[in-house]
Amino acid sequence: MSQLPPTRIDRARSGDSDAFGELWREFQPAVLRYLMAKRVRAPHDVASQVWIDVAGALERFAGGENEFRRWLFTIAHRRSVDEVRRAVRRPELVDEVPEQRTPSTEDAYERTTSLARALEVVAQLPPDMAEAVMLRVVFDLSITDVAEVMSMTEGNVRVLVHRGLKQLAAVTDRNTETMESLT
Repeated sequence: MSQLPPTRIDRARSGDSDAFGELWREFQPAVLRYLMAKRVRAPHDVASQVWIDVAGALERFAGGENEFRRWLFTIAHRRSVDEVRRAVRRPELVDEVPEQRTPSTEDAYERTTSLARALEVVAQLPPDMAEAVMLRVVFDLSITDVAEVMSMTEGNVRVLVHRGLKQLAAVTDRNTETMESLT
């Protein structure tokens, strides 16, 4: 019976920095998008803390790619909750939100067709609903995994995702009608 070669998770767990780098390059963009959708004020800082936590606990992690993704988003969820708590306890540490300039027509068009615009639209959903949609649809976690990450029942996750997608469809339809009326 032949033994399977070690996965990159196994290699990272045993201290292979190249394998850890592969995991970071693959999952870091998803972690950032998740944190942005949760409206975390400093998503890059929180994502850095997530990866510090992953590096510190990876040797105790057991499982494959799917379990790793669930574990990673569970850590990101917990860090985002910690960030909200910190901001409430110590509001003087929260930076002011910079003023935003009025976008040009080209900017507005680019935003409607970009990932950033999609994240903005998802972020308009109630926080739990946005999180459920991001985890289930964008990051393709199973209902069971999303329920575990969010510490809720699978039925609640299904309802949140269904309602979230319904609201997103309504927003998309309104935006399409607006763009068509401009042409």
